[in-house]
Amino acid sequence: MSKILRVALALTVVCALAALGLSFVYVVTRGRIAEEAKRELNEALTLVFPEGEEFASLNLTSLGVLPESKEVKFLEVYEAKKGGKREGLVVKVASTGYGGPIVLLVGVSTEEGVITGIKVLEHQETPGLGSNVAEEAFLSQFLGKPLSSSFTVGEDIQAVSGATISSRAVARACAKVAELLREEGK
Repeated sequence: MSKILRVALALTVVCALAALGLSFVYVVTRGRIAEEAKRELNEALTLVFPEGEEFASLNLTSLGVLPESKEVKFLEVYEAKKGGKREGLVVKVASTGYGGPIVLLVGVSTEEGVITGIKVLEHQETPGLGSNVAEEAFLSQFLGKPLSSSFTVGEDIQAVSGATISSRAVARACAKVAELLREEGK
């Protein structure tokens, strides 16, 4: 057998063993990974809507026509209930930032029509600049704002210094959520 065939056979065996090993690890851990993801989602939902006792996933089409744009995509929506009664909604939305999509949860009280909380779940913004939009100091500006707010950076929202594009992405996401819930009367 030529040397090339022996090397190719050895590489094939190594690759097959690696694939088998990865498959085994995936099968063994996928249940635990799903449970952990569910736990993290529930913590995030509770953070953005502290009054909610339980959260039920809704179909996005139940909110009517989504005011999506090229820069903002609605991903998921959850109904926040307390004592079996709807208290608010939590919307998962992605908005285009400087480094890519910024995925965040926006909680809204349907009783009061105000933002109850925001949490950035994922982003690829520049560390030390755009990444600061995930900090409490920036996100706290949105808390308690009515849905009638313009969520305009430079007017009612103070941008993170050196991260105007990232700041606008978060503000734009909140404005779209407010537009959706204002128009639908949710």
